[in-house]
Formats: sequence, C-alpha cells, structure tokens
Amino acid sequence: MRRTTILALALTTLLLGAAHPAAGAERRPVKGIDVSRFQGRIAWNQVGKSKIRFAYLAASRGYGRDCTVVPEECGRDPWFDRNYGKAKDAGLRVGAYHRAFAAGPGRENAKLDARREANRFVNVVGKVRRNDLRPVLDVEHPFRRLDEATLRIWIRTWMKRVEKKLGVKPLIYTNASSWAATGDTTWFADNGYPLWVANFDVPRPLVPAQNWAGKGWTVWQYTSSGRARGIDGPVDRNRLRKGFGKLEPR
Repeated sequence: MRRTTILALALTTLLLGAAHPAAGAERRPVKGIDVSRFQGRIAWNQVGKSKIRFAYLAASRGYGRDCTVVPEECGRDPWFDRNYGKAKDAGLRVGAYHRAFAAGPGRENAKLDARREANRFVNVVGKVRRNDLRPVLDVEHPFRRLDEATLRIWIRTWMKRVEKKLGVKPLIYTNASSWAATGDTTWFADNGYPLWVANFDVPRPLVPAQNWAGKGWTVWQYTSSGRARGIDGPVDRNRLRKGFGKLEPR
C-alpha cells in the first residue's frame, strides 16, 4: 500500500486517549506485515523464522480509467497466489486486501464500480479458508468524482457484496485524511466493521470517525519503511491489538 503519512498534531493525545490497548498489550503487540507486487519475490521461510506472526497480502486493486497508480498492473496482484501459499507454509496467519479506486460520477455508477471491484477481489481470493484472516478494503486517495455521500455508498456496496460472497465481514484500512472524504462517518464502525489504521512515525495513531465510534483501532500500520527478514527493501509493518480475535472470520 502507498499513502501519505498523517501528521498527528497537538489534538492527537486528546482524540486518542481511548484508542489504545492496555499497557501490557502494548508491550506485547502481535507483529505483522503487509505486502504487494512492490516487494517482489519474498523468502517466506525466512519471514516465518522471525517474530512476524501475520501478513496481509495484496490480492487485487481497482482498474480501468480510474486506476491511476499502476494502470498496467491493475486487477489481480501478480504475486498473490505465491505469497498466499508460501506465507501459510511458513506458519503465518494470512489475509487478503483490495486497493480501492472508487469512481463515479453519480450513485448508480458508484455502485456499479464498487460491485465490479468487489467481484474482482472475490474472483482472486476465491474463498476465506481455515485460519485465514478477514479480508480488507483499502480506502485511501484518490477518489474520482465522488462526493462524501457517494463515497460512503461505494464503500458500503463493496463491503456488503464481499460479505455476501465470502461470508465474512471485512475490515476497513484507511487513514484520517482519506477517511475525511467520507465526512468522517461512523456508520461502518457502528455496524461492526473493524479498523486498520495507517499513521506513521507517531507514538499513537490518529484514529478517524471519533475514535472509530469509541472502539479504537484493531490493526495499526505504523511505518512504511520497516524491515523484515526475507524481504529486500522496505515493507509496511503493523501491530495487532488484543490478539487475533477481531481478525477471525465472522
């Protein structure tokens, strides 16, 4: 994943007081990574020998005229199948994510686009297997020709379709800046969708949607420049709050 680092200003401490786990849990975080085509070939057997316990893998991304990052690579991540098999063989808990490129204009076009991207993700993943982690929708800029209400509709359409097809309620990955484009809605938090928040190089993450409606974060992506055994170059590093419970399929 790529995103802009969110600067936590003076209000961060006030906003986040309830967002953190107990001190004991913070001292013993469950360590994880997330990877995509940008990491290339990974020596998962080496990753499995480290203290990393889970990995989220890019499965797919939005595509078509609104896939602006790597247009020629949109759709299926070329490394997903290998990463999935090798990471599981190495003993890691594994989940899949989809990088959204939400597009409109208009609500009906947004729904059509969301269903198309959801179908792409489901076709790549196939099903959620035993010991897999919940799937994830990666929600971050850019959003093309979508106002706040329409973006909320797009996200809801994707989530509901994936939940129906895979039988699992997904997580939402986002950051405070990107989530502001939804009007900082709490609807998804109120309806049981856990949060994977991105906020780099800060002691505590800035959690959108009123501290995710008081529930706080489930996964925190705290750096995009981490290192891990078996991976050449930088990799996203994550901390999982309170064990795997909230990531178990349900």
